[in-house]
Amino acid sequence: MGFTEARRRLIQALQNGAWQSEARNALAEKNLLAIGEVDAAFVIGLLHRCHGPDYDASPHDFDRATIVHVFRPRVGHERWYIKAYFLSETSVFISVHRSD
Repeated sequence: MGFTEARRRLIQALQNGAWQSEARNALAEKNLLAIGEVDAAFVIGLLHRCHGPDYDASPHDFDRATIVHVFRPRVGHERWYIKAYFLSETSVFISVHRSD
């Protein structure tokens, strides 16, 4: 799966409420979607701003069979970081935050 299909599936999951957040220690800093600082509509807008060069994919650190999709959209002078993967019909967001 490449950029276009991954972005489409994430947007669809956000629109349909078919998403969840991965548990992690730095949740408040690394996943603003999980803590409600940004909402699904905002993340959809970020994903729409992405282009092919803003995308990468690699195996998950804990499960090499799971591919993690990374998007790095820019909004004004801010770079954002979205990291997610798919479990069947659910999208799992690892990170949604401003990038340093």
